[in-house]
Amino acid sequence: MRKFITLIAALLALSSCIENDIPYPVVELDILDIEVEGATGEPTIDRANRKITVDIAENIDIRNVKITAIECSEGATLSRNMIGTFDMRYPQYVILSLYQDYEWVIVANQTIDRRFSVVGQIGETEWDISRTMAKVYRRADFGLDTVTVTQLRFGPKPEYDFPDASTLRDFSNADHTQTAIVDSYGRREIWRLIVEPKEVQVDVTRAVAGAKVIWMKAVGIDGAQTGFRYRQKGVEQWLEAEDSWYTSRGGVIEATIRHLAPQTEYEVIGYAISDKGEQLSNIITVTTTATFVLPNAQFNDWSVDGGTYYPYLNPESAWWGTGNPGSAIAGINLTTPHTENLAPGMSGTCAQLWSQQANVLGIKKFAAGNYFAGTFAGISGTNGVVHFGRPYTLRPTALRGWMKYNCGTIDCAPQKPNPKVPGLGEPDRGSIYIALGDWDYNIYGGTPESPVAVDTSKESSFFNSTNEGIIAYGEIIYRESKDWYEFTIPLEYRDFDRTPTHIIIVASGSSYGDYFVGSKQSIMWLDDFELLYDYE
Repeated sequence: MRKFITLIAALLALSSCIENDIPYPVVELDILDIEVEGATGEPTIDRANRKITVDIAENIDIRNVKITAIECSEGATLSRNMIGTFDMRYPQYVILSLYQDYEWVIVANQTIDRRFSVVGQIGETEWDISRTMAKVYRRADFGLDTVTVTQLRFGPKPEYDFPDASTLRDFSNADHTQTAIVDSYGRREIWRLIVEPKEVQVDVTRAVAGAKVIWMKAVGIDGAQTGFRYRQKGVEQWLEAEDSWYTSRGGVIEATIRHLAPQTEYEVIGYAISDKGEQLSNIITVTTTATFVLPNAQFNDWSVDGGTYYPYLNPESAWWGTGNPGSAIAGINLTTPHTENLAPGMSGTCAQLWSQQANVLGIKKFAAGNYFAGTFAGISGTNGVVHFGRPYTLRPTALRGWMKYNCGTIDCAPQKPNPKVPGLGEPDRGSIYIALGDWDYNIYGGTPESPVAVDTSKESSFFNSTNEGIIAYGEIIYRESKDWYEFTIPLEYRDFDRTPTHIIIVASGSSYGDYFVGSKQSIMWLDDFELLYDYE
């Protein structure tokens, strides 16, 4: 018996010297979907940052939000139970584990329609939610002892019980403050409402120049006649901004001054006309920018190397890219020059984007016809890697061009359906989108020239309109066939405080091609792209 125990001990000692150097496979784990009671739409899943955001209706108690279902990558285990009720004022962290650990965060976004405004108000209400405080500025000559509150709301009734606004009139105390008690969900909030007198009655808060426009914003007197004037520097006469250029007038004034000359110095001023006369802001001087013409925008420059088509004459002049270097492994070109049935008035060639199913090493994979600002970066297994973006620091207003589309019926899709994309038998979808942003290539995996890397083997890298680096965005999605027509994609600016560093333009005959979903009959033709710098 003792010999047997000694033998077992020796074997155990020997086994402790054996190294297990077989590497575990790297399997990225994602939260694929989440169901939350009171959600107002689909969750936003940011796989690059492992973050999921859920918009919650304003009549939901944010401290007691119920998660009813969560779907994760196959095989993943969660570090905590995420089914139940959570205080979503705070981010909820969870670790997904299989061979490696991945930390995800779930965030709730609740927009409550809070309102506090008074007669004679200047500008927008300032809210400090964490301190339950709201402040407005009012014309100093109106006084503070008889203030008329025109709006008072802290959330949806009946969940919130509001005070009577007519009882909040005297703000002439030392702090210019009144207190409002708000009851909600059995809890009491005490709000501090401040009405501050202000001598300045119109103040320009934004004057951002493009090449032919200036985006303006100012705060003025609520109820007064407000607006902007502008002139080229050195010219005596002021010009009035046209009525159609305004998106808001009153306490907040927003307008886009148009039809300006590039690289020219202009002066702009805000005004408010009330019973006390005309009040003017300080004069702001801004200089419009240059314009930029897209390279090879008529799609006439092509070269061929080893049977593969490239949308440029030589690599040194490359600005556009395609998936052709990847599909060349299967002996096909997704994007090629096309000379027949061109757009009205066009000559030379256009670009033909043909979605196809490639056979790579005996594996059939669907690939969308595509054309993009950037470069094809290489192959990862049987998947393509592209780098989106080109350096660009201007602010255009739209992308214009010609497009024709043959919309096929989806006949290619992975065996396991993806609930986020259309399935077999549904119409395919073509798309063209443009984005301006300040993407850091260290974060997005690309290069200084083309900062955003997209790897079709990693869903977390797929580009979409919720990308945090986006400053301005515009998109058209096609769900049916169209003959040649001239399209215009307006750019919607999300942030005027950030300056673009790059531009991304992507066209695809099958917009879900990253998921290997689309139709072999889908073909898109493109011609004569142009960046616009003015509004009609």
